[in-house]
Amino acid sequence: MKNQNQKKGIMQKGFTLIELMVVIVIIGILSALAIPKMFGVSAKAKAAEAPGVIANYETLQSAYAQETGVAGMPTNIGWQQPGTVIVAGVSSNTMWFTYTASIAALTGVLTAGVNAPGFGSCVTGNTFITTYTPNTDTDAHTFAGTCKTSYAPNF
Repeated sequence: MKNQNQKKGIMQKGFTLIELMVVIVIIGILSALAIPKMFGVSAKAKAAEAPGVIANYETLQSAYAQETGVAGMPTNIGWQQPGTVIVAGVSSNTMWFTYTASIAALTGVLTAGVNAPGFGSCVTGNTFITTYTPNTDTDAHTFAGTCKTSYAPNF
């Protein structure tokens, strides 16, 4: 009799099939929510390059204009062109952007054009543009394409 009671009192260890299926469903739901968010963060990080480079250019233009009264080319203002220089003092490339500087009517213009895919809705050919006007010491920002709202909140 004692043997039969001992057999009934033995507990089995492990998970039931239902418990395992619930865990799999929860992991599936969490990954469906998290993976798209991770791709958005990557695109924002890539696009974050341009506002920092442009802010540096604007600061140097402002300092140069206060000394001389006019806007200057990148080589004159001391702007270190990012990435690979295509034309010294005018244009350079990084992995994600092409930067082109120009002077028109004593106004300094820097255009950051997207040159590689990988930004989601911000595609090749979209641009961030800053125009520096020395006589008012102001910068005007314009955008071409879809990058503005999605990837340049601080620009």
